[in-house]
Amino acid sequence: MKNLNDRISARIAAARLKAGRRPLFRFLGGRGAMTVALGAALSVGGLHDTFSNVHFLVEKNLDSVRVVRQRGDDQRLLASLKGGFAANTVFKISRALPDNFVTPQLSLFDETWIPGLASRPTDDKGGFFQDFSNALRREFFASAMPFGDLIHEKAAKYDVDPALVAAVIEQESRFKIRARSHVGATGLMQLMPRTGRWMGARDLYDPEQNVDAGVKYIKYLDKRFDGDLTNTIAAYNAGEGNVQRYGGIPPFRETQTYVKKVMSNYDRRKKQLKRYEEQAGGPVAEADKTAALR
Repeated sequence: MKNLNDRISARIAAARLKAGRRPLFRFLGGRGAMTVALGAALSVGGLHDTFSNVHFLVEKNLDSVRVVRQRGDDQRLLASLKGGFAANTVFKISRALPDNFVTPQLSLFDETWIPGLASRPTDDKGGFFQDFSNALRREFFASAMPFGDLIHEKAAKYDVDPALVAAVIEQESRFKIRARSHVGATGLMQLMPRTGRWMGARDLYDPEQNVDAGVKYIKYLDKRFDGDLTNTIAAYNAGEGNVQRYGGIPPFRETQTYVKKVMSNYDRRKKQLKRYEEQAGGPVAEADKTAALR
């Protein structure tokens, strides 16, 4: 038992010495980092297993971070953490641990590195960098705002920039499910009942139906006004008839203010996303090439 304790102490000391140079480790502190890494990811196998001829593979893919215990030819999936702050933290900390103890693997598009675990097909239409960018976008929206997962999902469904959807929701309802205006606009995206029914929503207080219908409506308006972003936003507020009648943003103070605020929200979200991608080390689209509707 004494020998085991000595080996454990030696490994922990080596891990601290190597990881102490990492910014994340310095941020959490030595004890905090080791606690999170060992407690959240590796304690499933038990303390004795952790240091007895066992190696751990920590894989980050599109949807989760997985911890695999490897002992000889035997490999066992110990934990699968859904993508988010906790999962990302475990993966980042695993990179601070000794290589002979833990192997972190960024495996967003190839799972064949883990023998015996089923892999799922990936869509390679956009290429590696497009897939990686999409993965980072999904993580950003899931962590940066309420209903971020839903916003990203519906935006992808109708090929609309999720940052624009978030900007509209922020201005319309401040992400409040039960929001209702004095004229009857309802839910997250403040749709009128008639518009909601037209876009296929039966219950506008249901977030999924509301966002689905709202994003579908944005896509309709975008096509209606040939991709003109400000006209699309103005039509969302004042109606497509008024935008057509005035040949652009109507001379209504409410609509003019609305367009400015949504555009401000949109620019802010794009900047936040760009910073997030830069910090994650992912591909960053050039700001002047970012379109509202991809």
